[in-house]
Amino acid sequence: MSGHRIVLSGGGTGGHVYPALSVFEVLEKDPQVEAILYIGAHGHIEERIAKQRGIEFRGLDVSGMPRKRLPALLKWLLQMLKAEAAARTVLTEFRPTVVLGTGGYASAPALGAAKRMGVPYVIHEPDAHPGLANKFFASGASLISLGMEGAKGIKSGRGESVVNGNPIGQGFLKTIGKDEACRILGIRNDLKTLVVTGGSQGAKAINDALISVLQRLLNMQPLIQVVHQSGDKNIDEVKAALAPSLLNESRYCVRPYFDDMSVVYAACDLVVSRAGAMTIAELSCTGTPSIFVPFPFAAQNHQMHNARFLESKGAAIVIPQSELTPERLGDVVQELISTDARLESMRRNIQALGKPTASRDLAEQLKMLSDRYQARNAR
Repeated sequence: MSGHRIVLSGGGTGGHVYPALSVFEVLEKDPQVEAILYIGAHGHIEERIAKQRGIEFRGLDVSGMPRKRLPALLKWLLQMLKAEAAARTVLTEFRPTVVLGTGGYASAPALGAAKRMGVPYVIHEPDAHPGLANKFFASGASLISLGMEGAKGIKSGRGESVVNGNPIGQGFLKTIGKDEACRILGIRNDLKTLVVTGGSQGAKAINDALISVLQRLLNMQPLIQVVHQSGDKNIDEVKAALAPSLLNESRYCVRPYFDDMSVVYAACDLVVSRAGAMTIAELSCTGTPSIFVPFPFAAQNHQMHNARFLESKGAAIVIPQSELTPERLGDVVQELISTDARLESMRRNIQALGKPTASRDLAEQLKMLSDRYQARNAR
């Protein structure tokens, strides 16, 4: 039996790209894997990141489904049909033994081509509420991998569903202690640390609330320190809104972006963040108590579904963005960070939901389906 030839596909947002990249990290080191190809949307985040990682990439002209008038929908449908035809050409040349789709419109052409060609494909659904592309192709999937136990509304007509958890980068699995993390970040190791982040792009609503409540947080007893990831596009606005005394405060550290969030979470006692699937997977594996402010305009409100599921397990507190006032944020932070028993309970509950072997488990499942496909074709 020849080596595995695996196609990865997914994109549009980092939440659909990073699970595929995390699986790639495992597959690229496997001597049984002969070749890996990433298929995604030309000019989008997946192309940039794949090329940065040295992954062979084929870009297709594809975009998200418009929710407007009929002419726009017809134009989009024609674009998708052309993209699927192009994907079939790519698959014919590459000769895959299995295809993995991690969601988003960018995965649709490759999954459609695999379905027509009889190549087994796996769908990974990262969110608690399945996306449109994954719902559409679920019936023909050989396996559906779920990122969260709360996922629903997605079924395979040919295979099974398994809760793998969301694949995350290997750095989040190499835990370091708080002392070492604080040393790397240049912050104190004798204080509780609140981390506030809106993700790599930042979140204006979260930034604004923090700016208004920062002095209150720094005046809390016992004293805490605040680590703030503002996002590149927001850093100047944040600095302009803060008094010089706060910008110079040693217990407040603001940066536009942290290269390695696993270090930040290792130093963290409580985080305020969005509720994307990958963020939740990282926080679950690092056991970080969380206050989630879901992005209200996420497709199908999936961040709220993600956050509410964790809240139902006693692993997080949810503050809808419409209710995010400085007073509410300050009250919740003060209540949690001053109650060690509550933080420890949340830490245990969120860590119980973590799936640290997700990348490796999904990689093994792909190889199993690849073996079956090759054995069937060899008869």
